[in-house]
Amino acid sequence: MKALSNNSGIFRKRSAITMVGALMSVVMLAGCGNSSNGPKATSTSSTSATEPIHILLSHSEFAYAKQAKEDDIYKKELNRLSGFNVKYDFLGHSDYAQQLSLRFASGDLADLIRTDSVVSTIHSGAVDQGVFLELGPLIDKYAPTLKKKIPAEFWKSPRISKDGKIYGIPVTRGVPADRSIFIRQDWLDKLKMDAPKTLDEYLAFFEAVKKEDMNGNGDPNDEYGLGMFNNIIWTDIFTPAFGVHTNKWSLKNGQLVPDIIDPRMKEAIAFYKQLYDKGYINPNLFVKKEDEQNASIAKGEVGVWGAAVYQYLAGYGKDNAAKTFLNQPTASVSMIAPPQGPRGDKGMALQSDEIYFVWVIPAKTKNPENIIKYLEWAYSSPDADQFFAYGIKGQNFSEENGQIKYDINQPVNVEKNAFQMYQVSLNPREIGFAAPLVLKALPESDKITKGYATSKDSLIPNEAKYMPRLESLASHPELNIGAAQGTLFLDMFAKVLTGREPLDSAFDNFVVEWKKRGGDAAIKEATEWYNKFNNK
Repeated sequence: MKALSNNSGIFRKRSAITMVGALMSVVMLAGCGNSSNGPKATSTSSTSATEPIHILLSHSEFAYAKQAKEDDIYKKELNRLSGFNVKYDFLGHSDYAQQLSLRFASGDLADLIRTDSVVSTIHSGAVDQGVFLELGPLIDKYAPTLKKKIPAEFWKSPRISKDGKIYGIPVTRGVPADRSIFIRQDWLDKLKMDAPKTLDEYLAFFEAVKKEDMNGNGDPNDEYGLGMFNNIIWTDIFTPAFGVHTNKWSLKNGQLVPDIIDPRMKEAIAFYKQLYDKGYINPNLFVKKEDEQNASIAKGEVGVWGAAVYQYLAGYGKDNAAKTFLNQPTASVSMIAPPQGPRGDKGMALQSDEIYFVWVIPAKTKNPENIIKYLEWAYSSPDADQFFAYGIKGQNFSEENGQIKYDINQPVNVEKNAFQMYQVSLNPREIGFAAPLVLKALPESDKITKGYATSKDSLIPNEAKYMPRLESLASHPELNIGAAQGTLFLDMFAKVLTGREPLDSAFDNFVVEWKKRGGDAAIKEATEWYNKFNNK
């Protein structure tokens, strides 16, 4: 489920095959079929159930969406409730950008399309060439609830609007943040320790874990205080304690500069070097895969790990912990706030624009007002609220004396993670895991709600949250900020931790090399964007 985090990589790679000629062909060919005439509640047209709305999107590696057939029960129920005939074409996940680029080049599009931005490099120039329909007038006329429920700042995002006109509709993340720190509460109890709040308290916990046989298997040397895997950004919980973040750009002396070249990043790396040298982190973190990390957690080899609040219930909640943790019947997990650093800094997730992806409608789509009407139904109907929270009545949930009875742990909801189908895959509004109706019905609702609140409180302000991808870095992926595989930063980080190079010279040489290879141009481009965006 990592794909739904603020580090989602759906559009990580871009294809540059789309040219003006191809884009103009899209204007002529766009639209796989006529839209319906709207829900039965507002239209008497007999075509509403026969003329489809074709939707093109990614399956996001969700097991259920990947195998769902045309006559899938959830698709049929959505159409029954809405009165529309919606048809879904789920493309891949890691290669979605490439597949979508090919669709734009060929003109083989749909009525409603998922993209990352109206100005995405997947379809460069689409807005200027008239490929996308301007949506503002249609939204004002047919979707007042949608317009009201989506915050005004979202409509101003450069991912949604250009030159003051709306060309996209945001699908939101549902919550401002979901990143959290998970800790083995039963280990804290066994050690008679409180949840750590400072770096020194984390070090004390890690040292205790190193000395004791925490999982009770007779081997005191197979546990690590902190578990990490090769998605370093996802598992990093300490750099914000030093006032920096591997994915952040900060305004300094009138320039927008990435934190990865900030001297304070050297302090953060030094702290990680300390953890590595003391044996507090698994030494294979740079090659360890996520499924291997999950296996280590299940075997009781990890005391602390970075995760998302929505991962708690299925893996570590009271009803499931005994199933997850092997031969550890008393295992329990808590979600805690990030540590405070030497200067009082702390945080976890970087503040984002909270947009998961963007809907666009090709300009030549027939009856585009019916697509807007469908989205208005999704935002305004109690039936929609209930379906996107609980699924199908009589199958996924029941109702007794006016009270909803919903158990997300029931086989019908967890087999192939079916709940993801109705809460996210078919949900045109948001990632629905933390919708109010969902939280209300979940086991340990108070704990999960508190977890999301802690994540929100741990957000790190981000002056570049609306900044588009920089053209100056397009041909230099190794310069991308963050600790993604293949970056110059991660290479330096790995060499320092494993002792192949000393910290001072390795970091200083990295900064020089990063700037020389194109980083200076990136800083210039980022600063120009910032000044223009903020009218400076």
